[in-house]
Amino acid sequence: MRVEAVEVVVAQLSLRAPVHSAGVTHADKATLFFRVVTDEGSGWGECSAYADARSPDPTVEAIEPTTVDRAIARLFTGSVGGNLPSASSVAGVCVGGGSVGEQSVAGALEMAVLDAELRSASRSLASLLGVAHREVGVGDVVGIPPEHDLGALIDAVGAALDEGARRVRIKIEPGWDHEPLSAVRERYADAVLQADANGSFEPGAAAGLRGLDTYGLRCLEQPFVAEDLQSHRALAESMSTPIALDESLWSVARVRDAVQAGACRVACVKPGRLGGVFAAIAAAEACAEAGVECFVGGFFETGLGRCVNAALAGRAEFSLPGDLGDPDRYLAANPFAYLPEESGTVRLSDAPGLGAELRPGVMAAHRTYTRRVDFGS
Repeated sequence: MRVEAVEVVVAQLSLRAPVHSAGVTHADKATLFFRVVTDEGSGWGECSAYADARSPDPTVEAIEPTTVDRAIARLFTGSVGGNLPSASSVAGVCVGGGSVGEQSVAGALEMAVLDAELRSASRSLASLLGVAHREVGVGDVVGIPPEHDLGALIDAVGAALDEGARRVRIKIEPGWDHEPLSAVRERYADAVLQADANGSFEPGAAAGLRGLDTYGLRCLEQPFVAEDLQSHRALAESMSTPIALDESLWSVARVRDAVQAGACRVACVKPGRLGGVFAAIAAAEACAEAGVECFVGGFFETGLGRCVNAALAGRAEFSLPGDLGDPDRYLAANPFAYLPEESGTVRLSDAPGLGAELRPGVMAAHRTYTRRVDFGS
């Protein structure tokens, strides 16, 4: 395929209701998209950067236009004779210094090229990835309720379970840990629960965190800051609850370091952060070799990014339910239609491309910025 241009689009989206996690409230969802235009059609990609991102993830403002333009220039340079490089090589072409911002842009460009490739070949993403499961389990996330309202938390967990969630990830922070988890476990004795601390605890809180073993959690996610693998390893060795890492896993090399260090028994793998779906597969394979379980994490994606995540979750390395719920439930407006969801599962698409279809009217209503970078310009 010969590349003609890359369109850069920003859409101003928002969540239906704010989601509170340790130190951050997620509400606005300014989202960066790429549309790669070729002589055989076009493909869309979604960047994981968002307004309320916490380290190591970038905001849209931090990467557009400088990081974006560098990545697009590398994509054009790598398009020998005007022919796009294969999707599996896009991240290698577009990532320069290896920052998470560069990886997030490269992952989105990879997605757009992959969408164009698959549509041209009349092939589905699930087929390309060689998925082991055509239906994948859906997990849900419940934030910290305003004023630490236990009743609101229990109601939110109940609503997630009623919608079929195979596991519920409950946000915690210092001072909001034992009481909410105890209340939820008492009310929902058989529910599969995770606790996600988003790096908000100090290593000195390890004794109190060990007490979370009482609640039968599937895992305790990211209790300490992202850089501190040693404290995560020490806690993992002293708890029966598996430790999961999320923000600590900012590259494939970092995933390998974390699992080799014994810092986690569960990994939250996010293709948007790691540099795309092929990087995420490499990370998941490293986890599988080390006996570490995986699930696909999310960034409140639109239907576009979430379709890619769902297909990835169908691979054999991913044994735990991912963040794969319908974006129409949490986004006030969703520019890409998602997959059908029923009884806590989504069925992967057999349609050519990534499995998501553009809703032109929604995109047009929420698009705040567009520019086109033509090949050779």
